[in-house]
Amino acid sequence: MASYRRYRKLRVLIADDSAQIRLRLAAMLDSIDGVEVVGDAESMQGALAAITELKPDLVILDLHLPDGSGFNVLEQVQAERPGLKVIVLTNYPLPAYRDRCGDLGTEHFFDKSTEFAQAVELVRQLAVGLDRQE
Repeated sequence: MASYRRYRKLRVLIADDSAQIRLRLAAMLDSIDGVEVVGDAESMQGALAAITELKPDLVILDLHLPDGSGFNVLEQVQAERPGLKVIVLTNYPLPAYRDRCGDLGTEHFFDKSTEFAQAVELVRQLAVGLDRQE
């Protein structure tokens, strides 16, 4: 009988005000072995609640949210879950925003209009890395 090692999947939360972006990202991420989209949020409060409730390994975060900003989410994450990985995926790739995200602990910052595929590829790489850690 063959023995199969069961790998833990990378649990991803998508926080973006655009339903189209959330759906597109979820479809792309669901096609990656080792990745599970555990939820999505369209607002700052929704993102914070989902992070607390769902305990994702990774959050893909937009900076523009209807009831606040991704910066607010990052501040809360840094205070409450400092090890949580966050990928910022935004239509506002300004250097000052990139720097602020870096100050708030984010290592990954992508422009939605030109680097969408790179953000998805990074998630794939993180999932592969998680398999190796198990």
